[in-house]
Order: sequence, then structure tokens, then C-alpha cells
Amino acid sequence: MEISHKEIYMNKFGDERLDKRANKVSAMLYFGQTSSIHEMSSDEAEQKAAYRFLANEKVEESKLIATAIERSSYLSADKDILVLQDTSEINLDNHRNRLKRGSGIGLTGNDKDLGFFLHGSLVLDAGTEVILGYSNIQLWHREEDKLDKEERNYKYQPIEEKESYKWIKACNESKDHLLQARTITFIEDREGDIYHQFATVPDDRTHLIIRSRDNRRLSDGSKLFDKLRKQPVAGQYEISIVKDIRKGVESRTAIVEVRYCKVSIARREPLKKTGLPESVELYAIEVTEINPPKGVIKVCWRLLTTHPVMTFEEAVNIVKKYRLRWYIEQLFRLLKKKGFKIESSELETGWAIRKLTVMILSSALRVMQLLLAYNKEDSQPVEQVFNQKEINCLKAINETLQGETEKSKNKNNPTKLSWATWIIARLGGWKNYNSKRPPGPIILKKGLDRFANIYQGWNLAQNE
Repeated sequence: MEISHKEIYMNKFGDERLDKRANKVSAMLYFGQTSSIHEMSSDEAEQKAAYRFLANEKVEESKLIATAIERSSYLSADKDILVLQDTSEINLDNHRNRLKRGSGIGLTGNDKDLGFFLHGSLVLDAGTEVILGYSNIQLWHREEDKLDKEERNYKYQPIEEKESYKWIKACNESKDHLLQARTITFIEDREGDIYHQFATVPDDRTHLIIRSRDNRRLSDGSKLFDKLRKQPVAGQYEISIVKDIRKGVESRTAIVEVRYCKVSIARREPLKKTGLPESVELYAIEVTEINPPKGVIKVCWRLLTTHPVMTFEEAVNIVKKYRLRWYIEQLFRLLKKKGFKIESSELETGWAIRKLTVMILSSALRVMQLLLAYNKEDSQPVEQVFNQKEINCLKAINETLQGETEKSKNKNNPTKLSWATWIIARLGGWKNYNSKRPPGPIILKKGLDRFANIYQGWNLAQNE
């Protein structure tokens, strides 16, 4: 049974007043789609109550995280699950004169700016690609007086004392949390290419798909990249490259060739005393673009996985799963400049901003659910994301957005979320032209903002 956003914090804090206020703030985030307490509050009293709630020491970050990940546990039962992991930096340096030091913030990626880190694990149903929630959320910061890598003898530090342990911790805690799942596959970018993870995380129901960072030494003395390059081409296929302004990537269709082989990666010398096995057997895949356009960086992905890869089709399936990592990147994008703008929060302590961030993660799922539902006939039921009153309002809006031609109509099934995605995207400024790319998270965020305003007026009119 689905739990309403109005009820998710019931019996969480051991104080009925705090439970009610948590649900109130959650609803404000859900409908307001902003991190600004001022903007999402209807009056000064509500604004002050939200500030007090986030500043209250009884409102523990750990309890908010436990609530945010709760839903995915029972929704994953008897399913094959994908867990997309990534880290984002919440940079608050523009507010350093206002933020209280020692209040949950510290140094970030460049070891100069103030803020904190967020490591998230986004859970998807492997069969339908429907988002089920989160399985792990970690927040931390670097101390301002921390030792550098040489002083810490970083190379020989136990993995548990390194920041990179976040990947392994997320896997282990997710495995416990998703205990009812049939299988779990963790999908990570290059930062997750850690020998300790390959040696300890996989088991009979747990797999890894990780982009290779290093040209690892193999047990036979060769190097990973060299061995992949020597493999015969198993096949070719086309992939769509999504435009990414930040990375200077333009949208295009790329033709890629695929190679794969079984490899045995060797344990490095610094790990000799860890008790880890001398080698780990994996499957390696290389995807390389053929004849890329002049001036663009060609596609070249090398993936390591514990899933058996014996055919071209199996290799392509692994690549397709890896590319779903894009969704957690979009989730983090939603948190920032053009989305919820968490880095512009007016709160005065890091602890309060961290707690607000966790609550926003739950609200941002609505945008991500819409994103994944675009143009999918088998998308999740619309009532899992919108209540009946909201659906009725969407029906009324849908009639005003459709044109006379077939191309301008919403052809999606009204019982599916893809139908709502079309409407919200149009409200956000998406033009629905064939030449236009699918609506992105920021367009959907803008659409939800506008829908919230329309719904408020529509609801008042219905109650007259």
C-alpha cells in the first residue's frame, strides 16, 4: 500500500507535534518544489515553524534518512533491483559569512570551499525502470584542520578510514535494506573502481557494474585496456548521446563497436596484508565509437561487471544498465541551481541544510518518476504519483493543451504516468515537436511548479 506524503513521518520522532510538522514541511516541499522556506510558506507563522523544526535537535538527520529509504525496502520484494550510486558536492561557500562553523559543514572537493557531500543510492526496478526510492543516503564533510594524504599515509590506510569507503558502505547497507529483493545490481562510475569492492560486495544475489578507472594489472601480467583492445569486435549498434552543456557534449547518434572478455584483476601490493584474495574474476566490456564527428570526444567506455558476459547481446544489456546512471546525475542536478536550489538555502546551520536536503530528496522523486515515465506504455500507474483530485485537475489541463492535429495530442494512456508526464512537460515549456529531445528534469520541475499554482486555484474553484 502506498503511503501519502502527508503521512510518511507519522510515529518517527516520538513526538506527535514533530511528526505533524515534519509532514507539513514534507507537503510544502512536495507542492512548492523549492528549498526556500520563505517561498514555500503560506504565512510568517508557517515559515517560523519550519525553521524551528529543522533547527530542533530532536529532529535527527538519521531519522529523516531512515524515513527517506523506508519505502524501497518493501517495494523491492521479489524484484530484480538496480541501485545507481553517485556522490554530489553541496557547495555553500557563498554563504560562509552567514553559516555557523562547526554546524555540519566543512571543506568540500577543492579543500577550500565550505559545504558537505551527499552520496545517494537510487533504487530502480530492473524490469520496468520504475523508481522505488533510495536504499542508502550518506552526508559528511571534511574537517578544516584535516591532515593531507601524505600525513595520513593514505595509500596504506584501512579502507574503512578512507572517503572512498562510502561505496562499500552503501553496498553493504543497501544489501541489508533490500533483503527482500531477488537480485541487486550496483551501478557506479569510475570512482567506484575499487578492488576491495570487487572482492567483498558480490554474492549469489548481488552484482556490480562499474566503469573502469584504471588500466589494471591482470593476473597474467597483461593490462586490462590492452587485453580488451586485442579482443575481436563482437558487434556494432547505435546509441543516442544526450546533450550535456556542462561537459560540452552535443546530442547525436553514435555507432559503437563492442568487445568483451573474461579477466582476472590482480590485487595491488598495498592490499597484501588486508586478507583480500590475490585476484578477482570479472567480465570486461569495451564500447568504442566508430568515426566520431570532427572535434567531438569519441565514446569510449570500459566496464567491469560480475554478471556473466558470453554474448554480444549480454554485453549490450550491461551497457544499457550502466547508462541508467544518468538518472542519479539528473537527480543531483535537480537539487541545485535550476531545481530546488539547495545551495541557495537561507538556513544558518549546516545541520539544518543537511536535514532539508534529505527531505528534498524524497520530494525530488516525483520529478524523477515523471522523467522515467516519458513515452513509456508500461510506465507506473498515475495514481501512484498523483492523488485523484490532482488527476482530475490534470484532465482539465490536458484538454487545454491538446491541439487539432494528431501530433499535438497526448496519446498516452490516461491511467499511466506517461500521460501526466506529457501534461507536466507542456506546462514546463516543452513544445512536443518531433525534432525536440524528450523533456528533462528541469522542464518537469518547472511544469510541476506551474501545476502547483494551477491546482491551488482549481481546487478552490471546485470547493466553492
